[in-house]
Amino acid sequence: MPRSAVVETLYEDLEESNQYEIVVRVRDYSRTKEDNRAFELSLEDSNGTRFPFIVWEKSEEGRNYNWQNSCWYRLSGVSINNWPSGKVLHGTSSLGIEKLGMRQSGSQVNLIYLTDSHLGKSEHTYSGSCWPVSPVDGFRTAIERAIQENVNAVIHGGDLFHNPGSGIEDEDVAVCRESLTKLAEHGIPFYFIYGNHERQAGRQTMERFVDDGLAVHLGPRYEVIDDAVAVYGVDYRSNWSDFVFDLESGTGDFPTILCVHQSIAPFTTSNNPDCSVNSILEASNVPLDLIISGHTFSFGIPK
Repeated sequence: MPRSAVVETLYEDLEESNQYEIVVRVRDYSRTKEDNRAFELSLEDSNGTRFPFIVWEKSEEGRNYNWQNSCWYRLSGVSINNWPSGKVLHGTSSLGIEKLGMRQSGSQVNLIYLTDSHLGKSEHTYSGSCWPVSPVDGFRTAIERAIQENVNAVIHGGDLFHNPGSGIEDEDVAVCRESLTKLAEHGIPFYFIYGNHERQAGRQTMERFVDDGLAVHLGPRYEVIDDAVAVYGVDYRSNWSDFVFDLESGTGDFPTILCVHQSIAPFTTSNNPDCSVNSILEASNVPLDLIISGHTFSFGIPK
């Protein structure tokens, strides 16, 4: 739902022995007759947390309900149980369902896209010349601009850290954490994919940011940003030719964005690009409206 919406409760607030009202989006659902179940659904709350929901046959309203993927609902009279797999939401005889809709009409989203920040890099070499660089300054400026513009999200296309063979310096991690914390304090999510420079140290650092709620790793399961756009991500691959798309479907009427970290023809001067726009569109199992990419520092404009 929009960031201004008032949400009654979140998945993390749910405890056993209580009934709740919660606003959720349906990610997927299937009908089943197993163990007196009517439906098994995958839901997400307004924070984007995903969790399972079981509608039991004893639910008069829920057992024959016409669910719709990507639609928001207000559920009442739901309870929670702690199963070995985690907390599972249940809809029994007291389940109430209110359909809220797909999104507000004319929803718009403002994004800032960054890529190849290479935090920690101190000099750049090109065509025999070498000069000092300060990626930290540019990164901080971009984050401050995102806050000033009150964007809906920041998307990073890979190589957040330069991460040479010696690893990532603590001061660069601290700078990044400080900026991501500022974004979080202003309610602006930070989405990212891994580039070729992330390596083990970079991935471990980003995993800590994810665990701390400061970043979201984009993948084959789409992320919906402010009821306006669905975003997928594919991490850098050294061999793109054998990649098989298996993107989550069911984005409804949301425009779709794919974020990658590859050289893509015709928008690269590389003589040996990883892939092309056409090959991506043909191979993708879901329609794509926009492809955004990092990795290539030079660019080509097709004639």
